[in-house]
Amino acid sequence: MITMKLWYLVLAGIIALLPLTPQAMADDKPSKRPAKAKKSKERNVHRAAINKKKELRKQGVRKVRVNAPGDWPRLVSVPKDTELGEGQPGNPGHSFTSNHFLYVSPVKLDEAAQKTVARLCECAHAANKAIGEVLPVPRATADRGEKKFLVQLMPTMEAYYAAGGPKNSAGVFLGAVRRMGAAGSGAPRTFTEKDIAIDKVLIPFPSLGLGADGTVVKPDIDTHALVHELTHQQFFLNFLPIWVNEGWAEYVGYIPYVGEDLDFTQGFSLILHKAKEFAEHGALDFDFKLEDFFTMDQQTMYGYMSTGKNTYMLSVMTVAFFVHLDGKKGVEAMKAYLQALIDGKTPEDAAQELIKPHRTAERLQQDFIRAWKAKRVKVSFPKK
Repeated sequence: MITMKLWYLVLAGIIALLPLTPQAMADDKPSKRPAKAKKSKERNVHRAAINKKKELRKQGVRKVRVNAPGDWPRLVSVPKDTELGEGQPGNPGHSFTSNHFLYVSPVKLDEAAQKTVARLCECAHAANKAIGEVLPVPRATADRGEKKFLVQLMPTMEAYYAAGGPKNSAGVFLGAVRRMGAAGSGAPRTFTEKDIAIDKVLIPFPSLGLGADGTVVKPDIDTHALVHELTHQQFFLNFLPIWVNEGWAEYVGYIPYVGEDLDFTQGFSLILHKAKEFAEHGALDFDFKLEDFFTMDQQTMYGYMSTGKNTYMLSVMTVAFFVHLDGKKGVEAMKAYLQALIDGKTPEDAAQELIKPHRTAERLQQDFIRAWKAKRVKVSFPKK
């Protein structure tokens, strides 16, 4: 005779063998949505990387292998912990955040546009931080706590100009400090975050491939303008000679954004390609010495641009020379040069750190010309 307890056990076994209801099976089966979303994102990133490589080939950019310091960044990816956040109260218009940035815009960006901008900014931040581990640019590696870098987005070029964007520019960094030691004083030219009075990147939607309605209209955006201005912001070298301030911003700006990576191994290749283009049109034939370029003021440097002589290109070529073409001594000279400026030395005295490994300014100029000539780029300066 089957006891009541045994009946319960048999009944439980029968129920366990019965097929699950559709709802029960749905609840029991793990969701494939996160996996599908991840694969879709990976496909989009992969497609963007392929398109970028095609674009570089179409431009005629050929990958050239060059030396780089052993601790120099090679491939900097969008950090895995990058995520969007809510905007901060008190900002006009619409705002949103990512790990290190606050974005403010009079027009609300849709989610895809927010991700596009935020992920590029975070990648640029990681790249500049990696350079800051090699060179003395303290702000790039400083722990700023909860304080975020400000990026102001403007929907049209007209709105960008009205907000303070210079004419014929694709973006600008507006930065100023309340107090700082004078150049040549011998006192360190340092400042704290509290000393910074103005600190924002101003960028128009067209420079980011966004439509005036805040949507992505060009997936493979031209990253040069934004990365250039972010480098100004994160290095904060405005108090240094104009050539090195613009040279470093241009250098990082030229690093190709392939998929979601800033590929430093292709950066020199793109700089070389652009240098060849300008050299063919005589834009790299200068009537000043390289030594004079190290102490040139902003007005003079920009004045040469208006005459067809590309001093911007010369600035990035000079940075690339010390980082990639001048061997280990080049990077060490750049470190010493930047540190001398930060320590309060005059631009003339600091420039001696760049000249010293070559013994004389004339020898440095000859080595510079020779190094670029070996890469089939003709650049000239007066000998006397």
